[in-house]
Amino acid sequence: MSTMAQTEEQVASLEAAGIKVVVSDAQDIEGVYTAIALIGALTGKNAEAQGVIDGMKDTFAALSARASELEGKSVYFEVSPLQYGLWTAGAGTFMDEIAGMIGLTNVFRNACGWCEVSEEQVLKLNPDVIVTVAMYFGEGQTPVDEILSRAGWQDVTAVKNGDILNLANNELSRPGPRLAEGAQALFDFVLATVQDNAA
Repeated sequence: MSTMAQTEEQVASLEAAGIKVVVSDAQDIEGVYTAIALIGALTGKNAEAQGVIDGMKDTFAALSARASELEGKSVYFEVSPLQYGLWTAGAGTFMDEIAGMIGLTNVFRNACGWCEVSEEQVLKLNPDVIVTVAMYFGEGQTPVDEILSRAGWQDVTAVKNGDILNLANNELSRPGPRLAEGAQALFDFVLATVQDNAA
């Protein structure tokens, strides 16, 4: 289990039922590799786990080699939507690490870890791109439309240009193998905006 997806009560319940529990606390990409290797060791799948790690490293290396294509672009990661209080990913998080790896500047890179922020802070930092990981259950506004319709946000560059990416399938929100997919999706999205603006 990941510390991002469980509580002490859940762990206690599983242990009381006789189920062995291992909890990982991966906060950065290196921690994700360690967690994957641990799971591989515990399940007797060391080679498979190493294959997953190597695949992630290959993807990250390929994206890092193209980071200059996105240089100068800034991103705001919205981990929690406005209705629940805005939270973002700052320094020391895998989201911040991925941003730097692919050439983006996280507007909250000077904030520590996972932190609550205000609308005023986001507006002042004026990100070029917004990434939301909010889920959409088919009713009401989509997460992207909700951001686009926020009062006072119309002059934010990302809102003005419609450069908002919704990654709601844990590609960037959970510390696991899908982070490589999330990094690729983010790179492709921002590259398309760069190319559109240059056209």
